[in-house]
Order: sequence, then structure tokens, then C-alpha cells
Amino acid sequence: MNNIFKFKKFNILQNNSVFKVGTDSVLLGCFAEIQEAVNILDIGTGTGILSLMCAQRNPNSQITAIDSEINAYSLALENFKNSPFSHKITCIHSDLNSFVCDTKFDYIICNPPYFKIYEKLHRKHPVARQQIKLNYNLLIKKSELLLSEKGKIGYIFPIENEQEIIEMSNHYNLFPKHIIYILGIKNGKIKRVFLELSREENKTTIENFVIEKRSRVWTDEYKNLTSDFYL
Repeated sequence: MNNIFKFKKFNILQNNSVFKVGTDSVLLGCFAEIQEAVNILDIGTGTGILSLMCAQRNPNSQITAIDSEINAYSLALENFKNSPFSHKITCIHSDLNSFVCDTKFDYIICNPPYFKIYEKLHRKHPVARQQIKLNYNLLIKKSELLLSEKGKIGYIFPIENEQEIIEMSNHYNLFPKHIIYILGIKNGKIKRVFLELSREENKTTIENFVIEKRSRVWTDEYKNLTSDFYL
């Protein structure tokens, strides 16, 4: 069954075979410091939402979107074609391990699978949600190889994985530039982390971000952050 998620400047066609638009991706697409990036890589594009958000935010960028799943690749292609940004986005059917490109990217963005493969398989979207084809080590190792000298990487993931990812990143000489701890609700627990990495080992900017004041009542900071996208 198909449905459409409508944003101000583009629509996302969704279906049950591809992981749907969620708050994590919207936050990642808004937080990422892509303003100066010429070449952007979207790893595991899914519906294509991150590529479309990047295209809207940075008119001077060229975006490469990859996905290993044929259903996601086909859906993203359709969403790109139906958007005003189709000329800016190239979509490739490939997993990250096999992906080869002469271009070095100024920004690499990814909402990676969160769950380890030894956990119970998700009935829906196992590749999008579990580290079957893409684990954190492969993601960081390959991102470092594809990153330009002054480039940055933006990920979002559960708070439980923060130390593991920072340690892996340091191993590949990538260091935290910006960390945002995301609380679903005011005075609640931190559930997600936005992590922006670069090759520069300098002071890290750390912030907290709250999505809801109370159930289904958005904070002003969330409404301001997403105002260019949500209707």
C-alpha cells in the first residue's frame, strides 16, 4: 500500500517494503552542516528523504544516494524524479562495501541500522533496521575513505552506541565536531545522538535538543528547526 508524506517543497512516496519517514531522519537532515558542501553522499537512502532535504538546504550541492535494496533504490528514484531537485541527485543501486567512486565527498550523511544482527530479526525492513549489510565499523571505515580532506560526516543513532562509535571513529582518525543529545520529551531520557565527525581534532560543541514539551506538543526549537520542511 502506498502513501505520501508531504513536505513544503517535495513529497515522499512511501510503501510497506521500504522503511518510512521518521523523526530521526528529519532531525538528521536538519542538523547536518551541509551549507558549504559541494558533493554529498547519502548512504542507505531509503525513501530518499535525506538527499531531498540536503538538496533543498544547499542549492549548490550535488548529491549521490546509494542503497543496497532494490525496492528502496526504485522508490528513491521515483521520489527524486518527482521532486524539483532531480537534476541534483544521482541514485545508485549498491551497498556501501561495493561502492567505488572517484569523487571525495564534502559531507557524508547516514541514518544507519541500529540493531545488531544477533538480536531477533525485525519482521519488516531487517536490512534497514539491523546491521546485516552495514555495521558501524564498515560505515566509519568506508566513510573515512570517501571523505574529502575538510569534509564532515553526520550520523544519528541510539545513545547506547555513542561510546562505541566515537572509539571506532577515533581509530580512523575521525573526531567529534558536534554532538547533539536528543530527548524525545522534556525532562525525559536521552534516546538519540546526532554526531558530526571531521578529521580535525579540536573542541567539540555539545548541545541538548528536546522534541516535545509533552505528548504530541512540539517544542519551539523543534518547530523552528523543521519549519522549512513540515507543512
